[in-house]
Amino acid sequence: MMKLKYILPSLCIIVCTTATSSYGKWVWNKETGWMESPSVAITTLEQRYKYALSLLVEQKYLMAVKEFEAIIDTAPDSEYAEISQINIGWAYGLNGDYKRALKAYEKALEKHPGTKRTEEILEKEFQVGIVQIDTNEEAAIRVFEKIIEKHPLGPIAPDAQVKIADCYFKLGQYEEAIEAYEKFLENYPKNEWVPYIQYQIPLSKVYHEKLQERNYGLLISAREGFEEYLVSNPQGIHAEEAKRMIEEIRIIEAEREFNIGEFYLRVKKPVSAAMYFKYVIADFPDTIWAERANERLEFLRMIEAIK
Repeated sequence: MMKLKYILPSLCIIVCTTATSSYGKWVWNKETGWMESPSVAITTLEQRYKYALSLLVEQKYLMAVKEFEAIIDTAPDSEYAEISQINIGWAYGLNGDYKRALKAYEKALEKHPGTKRTEEILEKEFQVGIVQIDTNEEAAIRVFEKIIEKHPLGPIAPDAQVKIADCYFKLGQYEEAIEAYEKFLENYPKNEWVPYIQYQIPLSKVYHEKLQERNYGLLISAREGFEEYLVSNPQGIHAEEAKRMIEEIRIIEAEREFNIGEFYLRVKKPVSAAMYFKYVIADFPDTIWAERANERLEFLRMIEAIK
């Protein structure tokens, strides 16, 4: 199964041992690079912002939130206010409070509509959804749906739609999964996820069929889906698995047709029975049911029930 990895920005700390420095720690993060964490009075907005980032580095997430909130209160129209609101979501996410993290990101979008950081915020929301897949699939689905609602043609939207379908599949809600996968093909027909989706749709149908009393229509649709996948992706990573699934479904189909022939034998309609046995031999020649159908035909000829 194809997977995309979304990694939260890495942070690190190096302790400086120089006795004469008025700063106790050097910290580095992806956005600012190396910086000193102030241990003296903060006099500028930039210093306060860097101090809040240093609290994140030190894993003092709730203290960092308070500092970012103070920046927003002090200079609500500044660029520092916007990025601070985003970082509040980041801090809550690192602290495992995904509900507050999402609220913070939503607030950033509400306060700064049309911001150039929209994609950045949506990607951070996506990261929250990814984390929740293993613990709360339904919450993850809501996150991904919001992302698509806000920016249906954005670069993250196709990934969000895939994850919605995958969550339903993981929950065993196969009808919903099929619908979500098909919606992906409808909305993003040229996306790189298409081969994966083409495989997942028939696979979902197979799993869905197992929950029912032999839904042969669904099985046949699944087989056709796997065959379409192989035509489009003969060397695809799921090619061998698709072939195996096709063979399993064909055996089930052969068994079904054979059993219909057996039914006609029981009700003493040998001609109709022979018709189904011949169908099994012709369409499923490499199965055990073809062998059994041939035995039945030989028996019917022996007793002269058929020519």
